[in-house]
Amino acid sequence: MGEFVEIRTSPAEIINIARSLRDKGEALEQAAKRHSIDIEAREKREDVFPAGDEFSNQFEPQYHGATTDVTGAGSTANLALRAAAEFCGAQLKTIGDYVASAMASYDVTDQQSGTDIAKAGQAG
Repeated sequence: MGEFVEIRTSPAEIINIARSLRDKGEALEQAAKRHSIDIEAREKREDVFPAGDEFSNQFEPQYHGATTDVTGAGSTANLALRAAAEFCGAQLKTIGDYVASAMASYDVTDQQSGTDIAKAGQAG
């Protein structure tokens, strides 16, 4: 048997919020991809990690250090961070799609159940 669900707003409003979340995820994913290309280009410039710079000498090995990415695959810290930003956008899209679909299904089921209850009351 199912559990009681109380929704204090309309399913349509929740669907709109979920779609907005999906849109924000799409925007984040696309922005992360654009910035990733720019970051990669800047990493190749000598002025980003200048030889003899105290900060760069300490930071650069960690920045390019071995780690795992969001999938658990081997990567470097700089690449894993950029992949994680894109992954967050993709996850927001997935969550938005899931919530919108679930609410549409809930709404249809709720309306059908109301119709069935009304019919049952008329039969008795």
